[in-house]
Amino acid sequence: MIRSILLFTAVLALSAAGETKAKRIEFKPGESHTVVSGEVSGRDSVLYKLNARDKQWLKVLILPVGKGADFNIYIPGRGPGEEALFNSLSGGREYVGQLYKSGDHSIDVFLNRAAARRGETAGYKMLVSITDEKPPEEEKPATGPVPDKVINDCLAALRKQIPDREMKVIKAERGETSFIIDVDVEGVEKPWRCYHDGTQCTGTEYQGEG
Repeated sequence: MIRSILLFTAVLALSAAGETKAKRIEFKPGESHTVVSGEVSGRDSVLYKLNARDKQWLKVLILPVGKGADFNIYIPGRGPGEEALFNSLSGGREYVGQLYKSGDHSIDVFLNRAAARRGETAGYKMLVSITDEKPPEEEKPATGPVPDKVINDCLAALRKQIPDREMKVIKAERGETSFIIDVDVEGVEKPWRCYHDGTQCTGTEYQGEG
């Protein structure tokens, strides 16, 4: 009887804490960055592992797909529930910093507390890069027109995905953490959207179904 009570209590505690999915981030040969995507619901989280060396530079940026998603970064040997290297709730939705320990660094993606209490679900896209040199200063979304380079980069990325189609930019704006470019593609019902961090295109997505 006592064992049954303890088991039931453990299940309740696990349910309250939520489920953590573990994933590993690996770059394609010759590349130093990637974009990962997913969604988090309630108190669930996704824990990404990324191997990096002392003195390398880490950049993590949550793209504006769902504002409910946040992230913590942990040095090797630490994880959720311990002191974080960076917390997006207080530090903002982008981290750029030089690492001081070699090994697996952890990036924990989760819902902010208010959204988790309501049992909401938030999608996210996250840019992650590791470089030996400090990333160049990039033009931050602020005010004024979107630079031509941003628009041209997005059109070039889309032309690789959808060749031999006429394309027309229907909206170009500065979002919370990136530039957002909407493009009308010949023969496609809904527009395509491109995200750009000021230096490079960080992702594209179709705005319709399928």
